[in-house]
Amino acid sequence: MVFARLRTILLCLLFGTALMLIAFLFYDPLGLKAQFDKFRMNSLAAEIKEEENVTDNEGQTHGVITTAFEEKGTKQDTKATKISLDRADVLDVITSAEAPQKDVNKSNRKSTTPAPPDAKELGKEKEEEEEKKKAQQCEPRNHVMFLKTHKCASSTVQNIFLRYAYKRNLTLALPATGNYLGNPTYFHAAMIPRALLPKSKLVDVFAIHTRLNYQQLSKVLHRDVKWVTIVREPTALYESLYNFYQMKSYYGFGLANFKNLGVERLEKLRRFADKLGRNQMMFDFGYRPDADVQEVRKALDDLDKIFDLVMIAEFMDESLVLLRHLLCWSEEDMVVFTKNARREKFKPSIDVHTKQVLRTINSADGILYSHFLSRHIQKVLEFGVEKMAREVSALRDLREKYRQRCVSRETSGQDSSLLYPEYSDMVNAYVIANRSDTDCVLLSMSELVLINHVRKAQRRRLQPPG
Repeated sequence: MVFARLRTILLCLLFGTALMLIAFLFYDPLGLKAQFDKFRMNSLAAEIKEEENVTDNEGQTHGVITTAFEEKGTKQDTKATKISLDRADVLDVITSAEAPQKDVNKSNRKSTTPAPPDAKELGKEKEEEEEKKKAQQCEPRNHVMFLKTHKCASSTVQNIFLRYAYKRNLTLALPATGNYLGNPTYFHAAMIPRALLPKSKLVDVFAIHTRLNYQQLSKVLHRDVKWVTIVREPTALYESLYNFYQMKSYYGFGLANFKNLGVERLEKLRRFADKLGRNQMMFDFGYRPDADVQEVRKALDDLDKIFDLVMIAEFMDESLVLLRHLLCWSEEDMVVFTKNARREKFKPSIDVHTKQVLRTINSADGILYSHFLSRHIQKVLEFGVEKMAREVSALRDLREKYRQRCVSRETSGQDSSLLYPEYSDMVNAYVIANRSDTDCVLLSMSELVLINHVRKAQRRRLQPPG
């Protein structure tokens, strides 16, 4: 009796096992086969683990995927090979692995056709081609108004405009002598000598120090003129202004004393030479240096309407790229060597308390600078960050080629070996390797020398002898 029951149980177990095997092989209602296959594939696949805080060659920290793998059928290597992948790459691998394959044998065959080009590379090539087409269709703008602001790297930008106008026989707005047309007084059209004006009484390029007077400037500019200027972080600007013009001898104290003098006293200081002092950018733009917040807001509204581009001194190369596209000029036109830049030993350090005082007394300039910095960032984003990076890199490479071609060495502004000395020993100057190269000579000229040079050429052209 017992034997019969055991035999019945055994038969049931065997029959049940047979049914499960059949279901597993042909129907698999529980998905056991799929789980088994997954387990088997995972045992042959790479072991993937995520490692955080991995530092790359540029010193940036990222989370990366590290894969340790060993070749199937070979003896296990004690040193696992590691491959670092970006997260996006890993996601691509996972997506392609999970995608359904219609023909496994077909996918395993060796391809006889070349792999398709990378979509990102194709995008870059297409973008570059479009830019070339735009450049060919674009007409260079030869009418420019550049408001030259004090101690904002404006002499560097000025060199670009003066060279461009000189090489193309364009008419510049120039004073009879010196390098100012107004300031501290506002600009007036009558300030430009008749001998330096064409019959139309209109100039092509204005790139001289002045104090903004939109109505009067419009009288000497073409209607299609592009308005450009440049701004700088106010604390750095004021430090440069104060030390470059040696205001310590005028006021009787240096910047180091500012933190002990009180803001009210500093705000009442008379402007040096009636034109240099606090909120210098506001002053150059034609507004009161002690303007309140409401006046500053109105000034920003006005300036936004006037200027097509406000460059940022701290982002000079990015600004030059934007300038090139605004004017449709060539990369060579944007090559320039830094002008009126103080040598390192003439740049004193400022403590945090003094910087805070400088921010306070230049608060109007601070609002102005923040406004145009945000505008600059917006323009770069609209231009395209990657595209901007490529063009900045190309501009720097081209500038370096000119430097190798033109510059024998950098030296102090009063070095006896200079062809054209600077007006101060505080600034850098360039000893030219080839004095017969016109481009090199123009690039190396100091501001005053270049202005005198173009003024003589313009006077000869507009007032020929006899």
